[in-house]
Amino acid sequence: MKKFLVLLVTFNFLISCADVGNKSIKDIDSDKAEATLTEGVTTKAEVEAIFGDPYETTFTDGGQIIYKYQYDDTSAFTVETVTSVIFTLGLAGTKSKGNRNELTILFDENDVVKKFNMSNSDIEAGTLLFAD
Repeated sequence: MKKFLVLLVTFNFLISCADVGNKSIKDIDSDKAEATLTEGVTTKAEVEAIFGDPYETTFTDGGQIIYKYQYDDTSAFTVETVTSVIFTLGLAGTKSKGNRNELTILFDENDVVKKFNMSNSDIEAGTLLFAD
């Protein structure tokens, strides 16, 4: 039983860290975004060269393109998850915490950056007993 518990905890630790999304915005904050993008100047081709393909592409009612880039860096190695693994072998659920970087860019009809927003926020997710 002790070996099984050690194996379970080790397995949980190995799968507990996750980074998902576009790594090009991993270390970007509002200041770096403002230094990289210039409204009325930076083109869609330049944005794609810097950040790659967007996570999501949508359109305004007027047909203007909106690109969204997202990067999540989370860890399930939390007090809730460790407690769940120790006392219920993980059956009570898991809780992960981390950070989300999200860059949203609106292009004008000439495919030039019209507006953009960079946000960095804390995120949490849980399963079973730890679900929000």
